[in-house]
Amino acid sequence: ASAIAPMPGGVGPMTRAMLLSNLLTLHKD
Repeated sequence: ASAIAPMPGGVGPMTRAMLLSNLLTLHKD
């Protein structure tokens, strides 16, 4: 979780996409 830090100014769509991607990857494993 520490590797994924919200961008300055708040959580942008890019960060949200990364979080979703990580969740999907963890789910597959």
